[in-house]
Amino acid sequence: LGYGVLGGVGWGLMYLTPVTSVMKWFPDRRGLATGIALSAFGAGAALAPSVIHALVDSFAVAPQYIGDCLLTSGVHGEAASASLQPLLVELTTLSDGSQVIASNSPVGEAGTPVVVATEADVAKSSGLVTTGPGVYAIGMGDTGIAKAMALLGSLYGVLGAVGSRFMQIPHPDWKPEQSTAIICKEEDDGSTIQEEESSKSVTTTGTTTVVQSNTNNNGLPASYVTTNTKQFPLLWFSVFGNATGGLALLSSSKLMLTDIFAGVAPEIVTPAFSTGYVSALGIGMALGRFGWSAISDVLGRQNTYAVFGLGIPIVGMAPYLCHSVVDVMSIGDVNGVVGGEVVWPYLVTFYGGSVLAITFYGGIFSVLPAYIADLFGQKHAGAIHGKALTAWASSAVAGPMGLAYLRSYSYDNAMQDLLHTVEAHDASALDRSFGVSISDEE
Repeated sequence: LGYGVLGGVGWGLMYLTPVTSVMKWFPDRRGLATGIALSAFGAGAALAPSVIHALVDSFAVAPQYIGDCLLTSGVHGEAASASLQPLLVELTTLSDGSQVIASNSPVGEAGTPVVVATEADVAKSSGLVTTGPGVYAIGMGDTGIAKAMALLGSLYGVLGAVGSRFMQIPHPDWKPEQSTAIICKEEDDGSTIQEEESSKSVTTTGTTTVVQSNTNNNGLPASYVTTNTKQFPLLWFSVFGNATGGLALLSSSKLMLTDIFAGVAPEIVTPAFSTGYVSALGIGMALGRFGWSAISDVLGRQNTYAVFGLGIPIVGMAPYLCHSVVDVMSIGDVNGVVGGEVVWPYLVTFYGGSVLAITFYGGIFSVLPAYIADLFGQKHAGAIHGKALTAWASSAVAGPMGLAYLRSYSYDNAMQDLLHTVEAHDASALDRSFGVSISDEE
């Protein structure tokens, strides 16, 4: 909770403030300005993992090595008991599944909680200097994560403090030359009409007309916008839906690629191919943040958000492609068709569609602040932007919960289909093979 709250506060301060400031300097090119600012945000997300891993590895300290055991020594049977048994750590497994050194162990202190590291476990700790496979004491050593995060937090704090000294905002009455005002009129049917006027001042008339301009001194209060306008809730739900789909795609796309496409075409979807796919998603994110925000200056914010709606069928198409490629491959194997010839159309569609959807995910956040300033004015755009980003936070909760539910639902359905199939052919097969009855679904 503390890390989430403090991190969220810092993120909000260093995310919202520069974006709001840069829009005030370029009110006639808000999309391009926010795109440049937020492309740095995307670049930081791409560079940070390698820096974090390097810091964690440098601070990490391996736990105390106690000795080898039968599981990791590679010696078993009579050879182990006759010659090497006195040199091995004897372990006892407790009722909760944890392991401790046995009282009769010739190595180590009895009752010490331990963990057994195999060759595979040691290989995963590439940056950690270890003795090798064997028994390690729990509670010793240091993962290095706390020190790395403390150093990064201090570094980010210094960079933010120094950067804030160079951050300035223009005078409230300042505007660039050849300024234009944007008037948004809300009709009785709820639709919005935008008009441009070459004017230095704009006034509000009527009860259903909201007026904005690209000057920094005009704008509706955030409290009024969130409670008395139809545009804000619609904008909130559009961000929520796009962010939920984007997060779901980010969290599951690599798994779909490696678990499904690599399973049916391992000669194509190699580890290097999967790594390139992850890099392509990161590049798509950065290009989306910059590209769509710049395009919105020409295409219009409303039209750009309409384009983002294409992400809905793209995200919904991903599971269909995965199921289809498995079905087609099974038919191809029967008919003797080469796997790669069957997989390529589905793989290219999945690859290109997911990268395009990720550009939408990045673009919706870079276009959002400029869209808010266009709709409600620049004066309170920062506060309104912060309230709109609660949709992002909500999607971070709803997205994983939704995926977990769908995964559990699919698992239960698959298990029921399997049980029905077994029951239809041979109900006693499970009892003979696994010692459980067909009625014991658990």
